[in-house]
Amino acid sequence: MNMRRQLTIRFILQLGIAGTIVLLMSAVTVVWMLQKFNEISITRDFASVGLEKLVESSELGAEGIRFDASLLNQVKENGGWLQSLDELGQVESSYNTPADVPKHYGPGELVAYWTEKQPFAYHLAVWIQQKDGRLYTLVYGAPNYIGPVLAQVKKGGFPARDGRLILPDALGYELKRGQVYVQLLDQEGTELASYNKPDAIPEYYSVQELALRTIYSERYGYIIQSSYNEQTKQTWIVGQKNIGAGGSGKQSLIPAEAQIVIVGVIAMFAAMLILFLLLSLWQARRFGAPLLHMLVWLDAIGNAVYQEPLDRKGLPRSRLPSGKWRRRYRVFADVITSIDKLSAALQREQEMRRQTESWREEWIAGVTHDLKTPLSSITGYAHLLAEPKYEWSQADVRKFSATMLEKSAHMDMLISDLAMTYRLKTGILPPDIEEVELSGWLRDTLKLAADDPLFGKERIRFQASTQKGVWVQLYIPWLERIVNNIAANALLHNAPDTVLSVSLIVANEKKNEGITIEFADNGGGMDENTLNRLFERYYRGTDTASSPNGSGLGMAIAKGLTEAMGGHISVVTTLGQGTIIRLVWSDLIVKESARAGSGASDTP
Repeated sequence: MNMRRQLTIRFILQLGIAGTIVLLMSAVTVVWMLQKFNEISITRDFASVGLEKLVESSELGAEGIRFDASLLNQVKENGGWLQSLDELGQVESSYNTPADVPKHYGPGELVAYWTEKQPFAYHLAVWIQQKDGRLYTLVYGAPNYIGPVLAQVKKGGFPARDGRLILPDALGYELKRGQVYVQLLDQEGTELASYNKPDAIPEYYSVQELALRTIYSERYGYIIQSSYNEQTKQTWIVGQKNIGAGGSGKQSLIPAEAQIVIVGVIAMFAAMLILFLLLSLWQARRFGAPLLHMLVWLDAIGNAVYQEPLDRKGLPRSRLPSGKWRRRYRVFADVITSIDKLSAALQREQEMRRQTESWREEWIAGVTHDLKTPLSSITGYAHLLAEPKYEWSQADVRKFSATMLEKSAHMDMLISDLAMTYRLKTGILPPDIEEVELSGWLRDTLKLAADDPLFGKERIRFQASTQKGVWVQLYIPWLERIVNNIAANALLHNAPDTVLSVSLIVANEKKNEGITIEFADNGGGMDENTLNRLFERYYRGTDTASSPNGSGLGMAIAKGLTEAMGGHISVVTTLGQGTIIRLVWSDLIVKESARAGSGASDTP
């Protein structure tokens, strides 16, 4: 799997996981808010919401009916009590029920207490619901502090002294225990007197204020009822702390539901922020560290430091001690491998440049020496001829002149080879191609080369093509130079008994296209290092010991000229067994005059 696909899959999976976690957090937040809304509803209005929840959570077992413990605890916190009745009005089970509450109700009795037609010390709420084939009847009661006070107010109220209402001790005790207060207002809404009034309760009411506090008890924290006296134009207010609202008596700027929404949203966004922060840190460690490692490595390569950056233990950062990839580097394995290859290639290139520079300096030194040696001879003979005190015979002059011409020719060849290598480097093309019968031309050229005293006798053999009359179009001066250079390389750099066999092969005789000139010797062959650098200009330098007339650029020139004429050169060698060099023109058109039955072997 390539890196692009791996990264795509990884990022999609990470986004999917992050999205799933966000959805789960959102779901948890919504569930929490709904639960809180439900708790607020139960706390504010247990008589309707709480009783329904009690029935829904009830379980009927061998021990009777069991209710949710948290809901029963809410009953106790509200200062209320709970009874469960059967169809005959008999109490089956109860919770936090005072002793003055009946344990059996007649049909009319329960309804009278519930509708407050009959005086009762408690406010009642009745819930009847069918569940699992059973009819549940729940009676919820809460202390009725406001009712007796309003009844007394309607009878004549309470006396007041110095802005304080005077109530009977027993009634005052009950009011304080129930967190109930009483206020007397004049016709303008200003307080005349009060009893047990909290500090948060205002001393003046407008029409709107009193109406809002009467309707929205949960906002202000107190349940209030009022009684207006037509004769005195006074208003009596009786208020009881709303335990479920938990207010202080002042209007809350933000409703409880809105507070829950705000808290839930803030908590959700905080969790998402933490999640994305952790995800970013993980991404930075998972992907940022490998990317930074690669950038540091590339920067080091730019400074000619090719080794992969190491950790504190001296190991490559991308690898384990076992050599395997570290987990976070696996996805970038292809890139790191490519950088490693690039680093190795650049290091080899740097080493090659260093060696090339060394070879060039050696070559220049050799060429300088080879140029200086014949130049010294020419200069010496010139001085001898120019010296007036000597009288030279004609034979001496001819001898000196011949030596000077020989040394001049050697210098010309060195300079020509050097110029040719740089011309080939610029990509020159052959000036004029000409048609030549290649078999005969090769035979003649090799015969001339075999006459060179440096090569020795009978060391070059020629195998002509099976096709008679191999006519091709090539630039003959270049081809001659190629043949001479390869022959010289094979014979001068091997043992004296080495034999060079040259063959001409038509690759496709049916189509008359493609030729190969093969040079095979039975010399010592070459090692891999020599083979890899055979055609480098500065590798071998000038071997003056074995080739005093050579420039050391013969093989580089042979390769360059072959490629300039549209061919290519290949080498197969085995150390100790010899070398085969092939000049191949695969697309060269061959013209024939006649076919020969068999090949001819010839020793030039």
